[in-house]
Amino acid sequence: MLKPMAHPLTSQPLKIRRADGFGLRLPMKKPVLMAGVRLEFSENWLIRLETDNGVVGWGEASSAPNHGGSTVADMQQGWAQVQSSLVGADAMRLGGLTHQLSPKVKVGKSVMGALDMALYDLVGRHLGVPAHVLLGGQRRDAVAPLWLLGTGKRDTDLIEAQQRFAEGYRFFKLKVGVRPLAEEIEMALTLRSILGADLRLCADANMGMNADQAIAYASGVQEARLEFFEQPLPREDLDGLRRLIATGLIDVGLDESITSVQDLIAHAALGAAGGSLKTLKLGGMSGVVAAAQVCEAHGQRINLAGKIAETSIASAAVIHLAAVLPNVDWGVSPSQAYLVEDVTDQPLSEQDGRYPVSQAPGLGVQVNEAVVSRFAFC
Repeated sequence: MLKPMAHPLTSQPLKIRRADGFGLRLPMKKPVLMAGVRLEFSENWLIRLETDNGVVGWGEASSAPNHGGSTVADMQQGWAQVQSSLVGADAMRLGGLTHQLSPKVKVGKSVMGALDMALYDLVGRHLGVPAHVLLGGQRRDAVAPLWLLGTGKRDTDLIEAQQRFAEGYRFFKLKVGVRPLAEEIEMALTLRSILGADLRLCADANMGMNADQAIAYASGVQEARLEFFEQPLPREDLDGLRRLIATGLIDVGLDESITSVQDLIAHAALGAAGGSLKTLKLGGMSGVVAAAQVCEAHGQRINLAGKIAETSIASAAVIHLAAVLPNVDWGVSPSQAYLVEDVTDQPLSEQDGRYPVSQAPGLGVQVNEAVVSRFAFC
């Protein structure tokens, strides 16, 4: 019987010799309103892994306690619970290592999403292959992003939408639940009127409405032809969710309600048409792949997103995931463009309204450690 030939890069464990974590506070180009909360800074947790052979990989998770994620302070605490266990561990185990260490983290679970991402970056760089190869294989050469409109000011959002449309963007998400209902309905109808049939449009209330408001909004925007309405209600309002879905007025997607595969299954039974999948609350890239497979089995569509605003590290992970997953029908939301300054030497950028899928090893971005040090606060 022939024995398989050992490849020099894979025949030995890829041992981690150093594992570091950093809390960052990054200023945003413009404030974003999410259910009445004004965001001017993004707080993120970065992980840097280095192996015995000098390869370095990076991962990231944003602070998102209201989205099913964790605060930076909690992620710092969670990191302290696993950091020492990483030294000497074999990075080639990828999601298996993440799964093994996850029970050690009692608070700050989002840190495991950042760790999982860092492992894919690390192993991809070691093997000389892009992360999408490790995730199952590339289906798409480029990804069309979903642009967020959320300043809370009608005229500002209209101007921005027209500018982005001229740049090649075709899919927009309206942040709603922050202004009078009539104004938010009018905004959707106006965008459809101005930008025409090529416009793809959805809305996200971030739990900012009650059932009566959500039903009124869904009814009022019929002519705007929204593709989905994301997280209109508080996560605990299951009766209201059933009422809204039963109207048949609009497809309902969920975000804050989804923190596990079990949540996806439970809400599929209620009639949710899909969901927003985030590495920060589903265990990283491994977890998002698993969650997307569950969505596909239930005939659900997905949006891939990070919380406003991640750097090009996590945004690159979103692009790699979008290249691999079959059911990314509700858009992809890389969010590094909302930051005043990125931590990578060449931040991700779109070309004619689309992000090319990187063929560089790992996540395909080069982190500037001097910039990380400048914005680090813990």
